[in-house]
Amino acid sequence: MANSEHLKLLKEGVATWNIWRQENPEIRPDLQEAPLATLDLRGANLAEADLGGANLAKTNLAGANLAEADLRGADLRGTDLSRSNLAGVNFSKSTLDIFTIYRDVQGCDIGVNGLYSPFTDSAALLRIDPPGNSMQGANADAVIESLRHARKLHTFSLLLAGIALLFIVIKPKTITLPYLAGSFKFDDISYAFLAMILSTVLLSQVSSFIDSALQGARYLNDRRSAMLVGHFPWLLSKYESEEANRRQSKIMRFFLVFHPAIYLYFFLKWDVLFSGNWQELAQHYQEMPVIFAEYLLPVFYVILFKLCLHIFRLAEGFQKPILFDTETERGRHTDMERMAEAVEKQASRTAELVELMRKRD
Repeated sequence: MANSEHLKLLKEGVATWNIWRQENPEIRPDLQEAPLATLDLRGANLAEADLGGANLAKTNLAGANLAEADLRGADLRGTDLSRSNLAGVNFSKSTLDIFTIYRDVQGCDIGVNGLYSPFTDSAALLRIDPPGNSMQGANADAVIESLRHARKLHTFSLLLAGIALLFIVIKPKTITLPYLAGSFKFDDISYAFLAMILSTVLLSQVSSFIDSALQGARYLNDRRSAMLVGHFPWLLSKYESEEANRRQSKIMRFFLVFHPAIYLYFFLKWDVLFSGNWQELAQHYQEMPVIFAEYLLPVFYVILFKLCLHIFRLAEGFQKPILFDTETERGRHTDMERMAEAVEKQASRTAELVELMRKRD
């Protein structure tokens, strides 16, 4: 339990508390299991404080000094930790939620699913029990399945863009594409228009699946799940820890995501565009052999750009590590060992019982 005098001083206000800390630097504040929910503790000096098991739900700790504080088992749901100093904090078994704010924190790493303190090798993870009306939870297989669907649809969209690139490089008059009962012949304009429509549909589904995967990844909390999702072979979801690889990966992700930009080549009359003759450009659209080109093309341009931008932002969301807490993992490993020992003992006793019954018969 918390020291009553320390708790009383803290509740008197941050100014009083900080003066007391300054006058008594040798005292380590004891605030174990303290009920500090919803308090305004902005800028509080809580360095080296024992806040193990404390209720800090919806507490405002913006700009607070929590260096080397013990936050083991603390409730950080909805807590504002923005701009706080978290160097050397022990986060083990503490929990946060989607409303916890940890923008511009110092001394720890931000992951997909929480915060990690390198000095103490501990992590504060998102609670694994999302709201009751949510379809999300700690299920790595569901995350992988969403990523598989997203990768498959995105690959098909890339294939459509690749065929468009062939039109630019080889310049065939027509191209024949098969379908169930035969084949269709397309010229470059018709193909680009069809491919743009298909890419819009495909990328909208990609966006949905990758968003679902990212939301699901936030609830992962063990080593196996982190390794399984972190090593999924798709550039848009793969996390790179090395700075050089990270830059290269970002460039590749940009080109992979914004591949529908290639369709602009077919619909823009470049010489007219660069001359600034907008009237002739509008006439060019009206004379295109594509139905309602002057109305549909700008709409699809905008939709495709927004989809690509959204997918790129989602891909950036995966450019953080998926965390797990070492102490929790150690406990899980111990529990598994105990379970294995119990099963082994039960099997041994069952074998002895079977042997006794056989001898009796």
